[in-house]
Amino acid sequence: RMMLREASRTVYIDILKGFDSPVKLKCQVLKNLQLHLLSDEKRLTSQNQQMRKDLKREGITDLKTYGDEKSSVSGAVAQMLLDPIHHCFFHKLTQVRSAAVQVICLVLHQGLLHPISCIQYLIAICSDIDEVSRIKAEQTLIELDSKYPLFLHSQFFPGLRESFKLQTALFSTYPVRGFRNNPPISLLSHVYALIRSSKGHRHSQLKTMIKQFDEIKRTDINLLLYIADNLAHMSYQIIEEPLFVIHHVALLISTSGTTYLEQAKDAVYGRDIAETIKDEDEEEIDEIDQVEDLPRLTEVLVSCQSCTLLILLKKHLMTQYNLTDKRCHEFSPLESTKIYDKQITRHSNAAYDPSPVLSAIQQLTLDVDFESEEFEKSALQYYKEFRDLMTQQDLSEFKGSDSEGDGAGADKSLKYYERRKELPVKVRKERKPRASKTPKKDPKKRKLSKTPAKKSAKKRRRYVINSDSEFSEQDNESDADYNGT
Repeated sequence: RMMLREASRTVYIDILKGFDSPVKLKCQVLKNLQLHLLSDEKRLTSQNQQMRKDLKREGITDLKTYGDEKSSVSGAVAQMLLDPIHHCFFHKLTQVRSAAVQVICLVLHQGLLHPISCIQYLIAICSDIDEVSRIKAEQTLIELDSKYPLFLHSQFFPGLRESFKLQTALFSTYPVRGFRNNPPISLLSHVYALIRSSKGHRHSQLKTMIKQFDEIKRTDINLLLYIADNLAHMSYQIIEEPLFVIHHVALLISTSGTTYLEQAKDAVYGRDIAETIKDEDEEEIDEIDQVEDLPRLTEVLVSCQSCTLLILLKKHLMTQYNLTDKRCHEFSPLESTKIYDKQITRHSNAAYDPSPVLSAIQQLTLDVDFESEEFEKSALQYYKEFRDLMTQQDLSEFKGSDSEGDGAGADKSLKYYERRKELPVKVRKERKPRASKTPKKDPKKRKLSKTPAKKSAKKRRRYVINSDSEFSEQDNESDADYNGT
């Protein structure tokens, strides 16, 4: 009970949360907690065995009340120091994190805390560079998932955020990546393997990750890159999983990307002029000397990098699993067929490459000089690159939708669209549509009668028996009184 005193609690919390506290002192406090829990568990186990022996002799029946009274001290200590122990999960030194993981796993094993308060931190440790701590956390999550499967599903995305926090604390280099090399695999691949067995829960978590790229949420670009790395290198087992990700990524690109493109166009030309400019007339951007609103254009270009990450993610998954535009376009999440349950394998071990996004963010956020002509030219160049990426996405969707019909017609339409973009603006404006070859109907022409025409009577045959008992064939017209019998 000395652990519950105010002085002891203050000392322990200050040591565990203090940044300047010695590492040996932190490890010693965590070790003291671990020894206290082990000794308390041993004492309760021996008392429980003794009570079972005295059950027949003294008639003791209420074992649960006595055991809960003795274990309440350990539960109070664990609850009091839970937050400082979680704080040690994000320490730079491996020995401190390992000692904290040992204490939390022991507390969960003894049932002194509600599991949902620790699951997200265990998910974070699953991305640790220390293999011992990582395996210990993964084993604990497997045990908890077998008992409380919904807890892991509800805490998956909060755990992903905590894992990003851990990687940020461990690595000071920019940017923080979400996969291990040789071969590239997601840091949370093992946790995803636990939730992927349920299709509904798997879809829910994947959609939650993709929705973070929405323009409304304004999520940190570093966290978005970490999420994109995990989505690109997850341990997908069937073809339905990458197709599901590509499907929702394409939907988000078509909405957010269009919004970003319109905002950037308004910043380049001005709102009044941008409304009169069509997409095919934007080749004139190469001749623009001055941007209408350069600070606004810079802000939009930084925000639209989330959409660029999605475009690069879609290309990576299609290349990695050898998926065509037609197959991605035909996929529907509502369609439940066994075709999408086939096993899938990677065709390459290439890592997800977000270098265009990183270079754009570095130049648009670190080297900002709105009065410099070079900065204005670079901003225009990034706008043009983003516009070209969106045009490629429109073309890929065009290919996927038209390939379901006549393939030759799709290729012909696509060639005409690309050749039309290469023509000068003046030629495109002066070109008139071809006249239709089908003659137009004359409205003054007399309308035909709606009464149906009389149908000609069909010529029927009949067979009769003559006086000599022989068959003969006659036309129906030879006997007008014939009744058909």
